[in-house]
Amino acid sequence: MPKVVLGENLPAFAGQRLRAVLPEGVEFEAVQAPGEEELLRCARGAQVLVTVRVRVDARILALLPSVRFIQTLGVGYDYLDLAAMEASGVVAANNPGFNATTVADHTIMLMLVLLNRFVAAHDATRSGAFPMMQFIAANQTTMRELGDETVGLIGFGNIGRAVAERLAGFKTETLYYARHRADDATEARYGVRYAPLNELLASASIVSLHVPASPGTRHMFGAAELEQMQPGAFLINTSRGELIDETALRRAISGGPLAGAGLDVIQNEQTEVHPFADLPQVVVTPHSAGISRSSLPRSLNQAAANIVRFLDGEPVLNAVTQKLAQPRRAFNEKSGL
Repeated sequence: MPKVVLGENLPAFAGQRLRAVLPEGVEFEAVQAPGEEELLRCARGAQVLVTVRVRVDARILALLPSVRFIQTLGVGYDYLDLAAMEASGVVAANNPGFNATTVADHTIMLMLVLLNRFVAAHDATRSGAFPMMQFIAANQTTMRELGDETVGLIGFGNIGRAVAERLAGFKTETLYYARHRADDATEARYGVRYAPLNELLASASIVSLHVPASPGTRHMFGAAELEQMQPGAFLINTSRGELIDETALRRAISGGPLAGAGLDVIQNEQTEVHPFADLPQVVVTPHSAGISRSSLPRSLNQAAANIVRFLDGEPVLNAVTQKLAQPRRAFNEKSGL
């Protein structure tokens, strides 16, 4: 009987939903506590490991020799050592597209929160007062409409395109920069214009990041890039915290050109106090942009369907270990696996 293990200490409902969409005859177990010891205990003898952010490298693979397939519940897979997996013959796949609409909604929300001074407005009335005129007098020159902005999207995949769709409703001018330029029909469909990175940074009053974390994108936004942005511009990041040099971002907000930032991710998400807690110009949410009551079932359903493909001996979808041959036989009792 094949075994699938959820290797993350997630809320119980996540494991229950994943188990419910797996076929009969598949053993399922979810880790009950954080930590490597619990992961190794649960995953011993498993063929499939389901992850969200657990680091899997050559050492972990050596301790779990039965694991032949790793399925992420999320889109990012920067925590997986792909070279080690290819060396060990382990197939890995990510889960793209399931949360594109949810992340796009959150991205637009962060833009609106910053432009409309939402946090300051909420704080002004938190005590129970209603200081309308005082708030307007203090903030009217800094409150802006999204339709008056020029937004620059860095990356134009599923999420970047979903953001562009939403911006079109605000009649926002939208630029994008990506490694591969889209064709004319796609640009026309989403109402966007391609711009080289330096032109985008100089032209956009809001820059929003939509690229994966990799060695090539680590700190892609450092002092040099931030200094190219317009005075009063905002930076939005709903991708990965590693994309931004946080020390440079603090300087760019405290004494440089930026008016603020909206972040759903930071570089060290295990910290008790995030590095921008003292800056009211920075709005931070807890890596929650991709989660909704619609996106989570989509993630689990897509992951389960791919697991079934692997167990049935079919090529998996969205493999990120492209050099590996796909499984040639099903994982079933007849094969002894």
